[in-house]
Amino acid sequence: MDEIALLTSIAMFLLVAAVCSIIFNKVKLPPLIGYLIAGIVIANSIEVSESSETVVEMLSNMGLILLMFCIGLEINLKKLRKQGMFAMKVAMVEIPFMVLGGTIVGSLLGLDPIQSICLGGVIAGSSTAVVLGVLNMQNRLPKDQIETLILVIIMEDISQVVILSMLTPLMAGSELDAGGLAALVFSIMFFMIVSIFAGLRLMPRIINWVSDNVSPEILTITAVGLAFGMALLASFAGLSVAIGAFLMGMMMASSRKSKDILHEIEPMKNIFMAMFFISVGMEIALGTLMDNIVLTLIFLVMFIVLKTMAVFFGYWIGGEEPRPSIAQAVSFLAMGEFAFIIAKQALNYNVFSEGIYTAIVGSALLSMICLPFISKNAVPAWDWAARTCPDPIVGILKKMNATKRTFYENIAATSKKTKKEISSSMTISYMLLLVVVFVEIVFILVTPIIREWGTTYFGGSDTVWSFLILLVNLFALYIPIYKLVSNLKIISAITKKANSLKKTDYSSLLIKSVVLADASILSLIFAVLILFIIPNDLGLMEHFLVLGIGLVILLAYNTRSVRQKEEEVVTDYSDEPYDVTLDEFKTILSQKVEEKMKSNDSGTSVSINTKDLGNKE
Repeated sequence: MDEIALLTSIAMFLLVAAVCSIIFNKVKLPPLIGYLIAGIVIANSIEVSESSETVVEMLSNMGLILLMFCIGLEINLKKLRKQGMFAMKVAMVEIPFMVLGGTIVGSLLGLDPIQSICLGGVIAGSSTAVVLGVLNMQNRLPKDQIETLILVIIMEDISQVVILSMLTPLMAGSELDAGGLAALVFSIMFFMIVSIFAGLRLMPRIINWVSDNVSPEILTITAVGLAFGMALLASFAGLSVAIGAFLMGMMMASSRKSKDILHEIEPMKNIFMAMFFISVGMEIALGTLMDNIVLTLIFLVMFIVLKTMAVFFGYWIGGEEPRPSIAQAVSFLAMGEFAFIIAKQALNYNVFSEGIYTAIVGSALLSMICLPFISKNAVPAWDWAARTCPDPIVGILKKMNATKRTFYENIAATSKKTKKEISSSMTISYMLLLVVVFVEIVFILVTPIIREWGTTYFGGSDTVWSFLILLVNLFALYIPIYKLVSNLKIISAITKKANSLKKTDYSSLLIKSVVLADASILSLIFAVLILFIIPNDLGLMEHFLVLGIGLVILLAYNTRSVRQKEEEVVTDYSDEPYDVTLDEFKTILSQKVEEKMKSNDSGTSVSINTKDLGNKE
């Protein structure tokens, strides 16, 4: 490459990015937006030579590696385990909700299953830089809430790394045969396991030894070299270089000098990160953006609605009150850096078309621009809605909030042993919820494949095979949902038993119905509701027919179970005489009466235990 061409490209790109960032800084928007706009301006107004495109691609990859390395350096897993329990609860509610919500909306928009799942992964995270910039500018949240918010975003970053790792084989599947895909999955699993379990133990010790024996300059060079080396290994394993750099940063985060390393490479990261976002903007043609403006706005509205709902429910279920929950939920409404990484990876694998990619980047830009306005006016809008909302709806919402508050108060009043039991049951419930999400995503992926295979080899119409797959889907969902409902009933029973002196008030009719309803019928209803929500090519009548078949099978199974229990009861309570004489019985009865008379002062009661009377063999 010509030296003059290299210098010209770097100078032009950085100066245009600087001008755009200065302009957006005047309206108090983060520089990241300026970098993206600079890329759009360069691609649509300046003729970029092939050598300049090569420069951008090379420097953007370096920027991506340094950006993800720095994000990883800020994630100390040991500290996160101690301080981030609430953030983990929020993320555990939010991430599956966002992925499943994005998958459903993508299916409704006509995207294929892999595109829909990628869309769910794109919208799962928020931008740390933009969110913190807006929060610092508005100064509307206390410090402790901001710290919790940062921890939630960190959990989002970790989750999106996992999502990207899982999506890579799916995106590459169309370009590989079965053997190549299996080798890719194995190499990714091996790489992730070795990195997480071996790297987290060894790398902090290596960095601590280097920092104790060499100068800070050499430590920085060593750290950056390891980051690029890990990115290269990730590329060999079939993953994005971003994941390798992120993992290396996370490995070094618990070392003593991690903050010093981060401080030293910050200027270099800022330069190359600008090149990465410029390259993202350069992928957008204004003509393509205008042609897909409706899809861009749909993606924006989808992200705002789903993210607000997901984070709000995460905070609310975690124990926060509704008004603070909405104030913090709207602070997340800026698509994160991983949105660009996942979208660009999908574009490179030809999973996303240029139109979808452009719409995603455009909606991400709009979300960053809209965040200051939305976050500033969200709480006043909530207060206005609370004043104008009809009284019956307000009453229902207040009762639900009161029930939730009572539930947590009951847990707080229990013993340590009971709290552990409840915590274990809630963990199992969450894992079952993840199983439900996983089952539904699997069926979204395999339904077209099984339908095509069935019609090809066995005949029948697409409708018949879709109906059969839907029926199998119903029972695949029913099993984890039944266990989930049963587990939630156990949690309710534990809290009620542990607080038996308090009157349990099921203020909400819905919650009372859930608690008291039969678990099998309730599980079937929830499973059918999920099938109604998930898009498919069957009509309303077919869904009701699936529900009818499910009810028939369930009633037949329950009838059989009831008969078996009745037979067991008859067997247990047979009319065989007790193996005691009348005198022995009088003796036992006299002893019980004496015990009762002695305990009259304490007001306790004595019952005769029939185990004292043995059955004849």
